[in-house]
Amino acid sequence: MGRSLKKCVVIFLLLFVVPVVATAAQAGKPEQVVFYPTDVTEAGEFSYLRDSVRLMLASRLASVAGGEMRLEKEMNTARDFAFYRITSRIVSTKDGVELSVKAFRPSEKSSQQFQAMAANSAEIMSALDILVADVERSLFQVEDASQKSKEPGQKADEEVTLSTSHPDRTYKTNSGFGLSVSQDEYVSQMGLEVRASERYKSAVLPFQSQGMTAGDIDGDSLDEIVVATNAKLYIYQLKDSKIKHLDTISLPGRLKVHALNIADMDNNGSMEIYVSCTRDNEPRSSVYEWHPSTGFKLLHENVYWYLRPLLIPGKGMVLAGQKSGVGSTIRPGISQLNFSQGEKITAKESLLLPESVNLFDFVFADLNGDKLPEVVTINRKEELQVYSSDLQLLYTSPAGFGGRELSEGYNVPIRLVVSDFDNDGHHDILLVDNELYSPKMMNKTRLYRNGQVRGLLWDGGGFFEMWHTNIFPNSVLDFQFHSSVEVTEAATTVKGRLFVVEPEKGDLLEGFIFGLGGNRLSVYGLDFISKGSEIAE
Repeated sequence: MGRSLKKCVVIFLLLFVVPVVATAAQAGKPEQVVFYPTDVTEAGEFSYLRDSVRLMLASRLASVAGGEMRLEKEMNTARDFAFYRITSRIVSTKDGVELSVKAFRPSEKSSQQFQAMAANSAEIMSALDILVADVERSLFQVEDASQKSKEPGQKADEEVTLSTSHPDRTYKTNSGFGLSVSQDEYVSQMGLEVRASERYKSAVLPFQSQGMTAGDIDGDSLDEIVVATNAKLYIYQLKDSKIKHLDTISLPGRLKVHALNIADMDNNGSMEIYVSCTRDNEPRSSVYEWHPSTGFKLLHENVYWYLRPLLIPGKGMVLAGQKSGVGSTIRPGISQLNFSQGEKITAKESLLLPESVNLFDFVFADLNGDKLPEVVTINRKEELQVYSSDLQLLYTSPAGFGGRELSEGYNVPIRLVVSDFDNDGHHDILLVDNELYSPKMMNKTRLYRNGQVRGLLWDGGGFFEMWHTNIFPNSVLDFQFHSSVEVTEAATTVKGRLFVVEPEKGDLLEGFIFGLGGNRLSVYGLDFISKGSEIAE
């Protein structure tokens, strides 16, 4: 994207972005806040940030004031004197970038002045955060979030949970290998202990991921990690405590990748890579195989289905698909597909699912241990729902779960993963909860931050949270989880690996504005240790 075009898109995007500020609006009548253009007369090469800086200040400070923001071209004391007024300035210096703000209280002629320095463009967002925090404290008496008092016993990373049967939640936290895991005390009393056991971290990837998945693709007992952009597929491998790049292949032009999965559907010992894509709002998916000695092999291309391998309890792995509709990106109805090498992918039969569910919204899981698959789904409001095997709605979560950034009208929630943390024959659900900070009116593009991995247990009437990780401040773009069971006389241990891809610096918005690119892959070990004789073997 050319620099001038990028600026236009950034400015357009920012007009609609209103980050969620984690502070309550001040009591009383909401105040109107007026923002004036940022002075860039001495900004040099940073002049293009004129509108971006003003709009970011406006979106954050107006919500703290509890009122509406107004953008004006110049100060009009006759009209604006009764409101809060904010001016800003960018100056390019030999030491970096100087950002300053002047803030006027209603009916006051003198201003409060605030200043922050950024050594380079990558630090501008941090400097803005400092300015916003200073203005919040001085102008609106907003307490610094890091200094707020906590309720007795509350952990720093503790969040509101989904408890239904156990409302009085307490957590114990253990940290290690760069990961904090907060475990529900009730689950601990049941005899399950969750521990972080390992961590591996890649170098910064010089691209923005559109999807990631992981598993032993070639059957050599080593985990491969597959990452997709809209233009390429990358293969990484976890070996000798390092995540190493092995191979890359270019994808056909003009694709928008929205999902990446692996499975051995033809039972030949090698997993296929299913790349679900659109081109001009129509499905154009492809299927590959990969082996370290032969590289990539294209099995199917230009498939007119969105593709997803799907495990159905009692039935096994099937290839599911969905088509586009007339005048829409997707057509209602999900089919099980016929798949074999050398033959065209065709529909076999329809899958029994709620009408509102799309291909990447759900998983099948045996939550009750009765060998009948329930449907667990994320709906359009990002609420977690459970349907019985005969499609009766059993549960809707009281709060939503954030997804991941996508556009082009096909909104894919964050991945749901089915596991069994305590090996008791009842499936559990693993998901990522990203915080949404773009307004709901942006129904085609959503922006997220502060991702947290959560493990949920079904208790018959709803979910409660067994454990959660610390917050990944830059959001989680995609994740995967695999586990195996080790049984000894002393305990049963479910040994899991959590694969995460996240922005290396900042969130999607920062990368778009300031040119901060790159993702990072991380792999965490999680051990779920069950002691006692009641655990299923």
